[in-house]
Amino acid sequence: MKPYVYLLCLLSIVGISCKTQPNSDKPNPSGNAGVMVIVMNDAVKKTDAGKKLWDMMVQPMIGLPQEEPMFDVSVIPHRSLSDFLKTYRNLIIVEVGANIKEEGIQFFKGTWAKQQALVRIYAKDTDSMEKMVEKNEIKLVGFFAKAEQERLSTYFKSTFNQNLKTKIEDKFGFSMTVPRDFKLRKEENDFLWMSHETHNSSLGLIVYEIDYVGEGSFSREYLLNKRDEVLMNRIPGPSEGSYMTTEHQFPVNYQTIKIPSDTNVVVLRGLWKVQGDMMGGPFISMAHHNKQRNTMIITEGYSYNPEKPKKRNMVRQLEAILRSYEPLKKEK
Repeated sequence: MKPYVYLLCLLSIVGISCKTQPNSDKPNPSGNAGVMVIVMNDAVKKTDAGKKLWDMMVQPMIGLPQEEPMFDVSVIPHRSLSDFLKTYRNLIIVEVGANIKEEGIQFFKGTWAKQQALVRIYAKDTDSMEKMVEKNEIKLVGFFAKAEQERLSTYFKSTFNQNLKTKIEDKFGFSMTVPRDFKLRKEENDFLWMSHETHNSSLGLIVYEIDYVGEGSFSREYLLNKRDEVLMNRIPGPSEGSYMTTEHQFPVNYQTIKIPSDTNVVVLRGLWKVQGDMMGGPFISMAHHNKQRNTMIITEGYSYNPEKPKKRNMVRQLEAILRSYEPLKKEK
């Protein structure tokens, strides 16, 4: 099984040919974020091929305090595929039998609902299915992970905080879609802290600028050292002398990805804590080289929700926001 981080590294470079249907006259997708329905009969479900497909979709998501699957998966037989279930946001339909004329995997968007991600798998037998699924793991998982991200991005673009968006553009020279519910917490010359607070949870965004010191600027050590320095001095905890920092007892995942609006971007995933207090949770950080300013721009998101152990969807929201990063076009 390839780790989720490896799949994420390849999301932006693996081409997936899919058929996209018009969305205007279709219902909104059914099911909560991260929910998936796999349609396959019991005989297929019990085979190695069926188990492999299941395991692939429930593999753990990296960077969370407790293990959580990438998707919450339900498996139903073909006879149970109702018109309602056909509108689920993430849907896989498996057909196995000697009557299959052409084996393969097909990808579709918007077939029965707006922004729906649908995959159809056709195989003559389960051995063939298992080989196809294993060979196409990156495409299969990446297709649905990217669909989740695109739904969030579309929503945030329709309901964003214009004041914070403008402030980021003026201060750092890039655009990022910050949801409407976020408020400014702290502003300094090279630092912004924004968050969405409720009575029992917090989603935070941090933007700061650090020196570019050559290729070493992209190293794990440099980025984490600068992160801890910035957080210690800029984000205090609830008690006197406490401050936010990285939880170094938990592995911090390091990867390089590509996003459409930028060259290589370094992504760090791990846990944060408050030194001198009991607060903590997951964070995701993206480091960009701003060549015009010759600096490193760091965008981060963190979540805090002690009453709710599941953090996957909160982190996905943060990642969708961070991936909206787009450098402003230089005036001619």
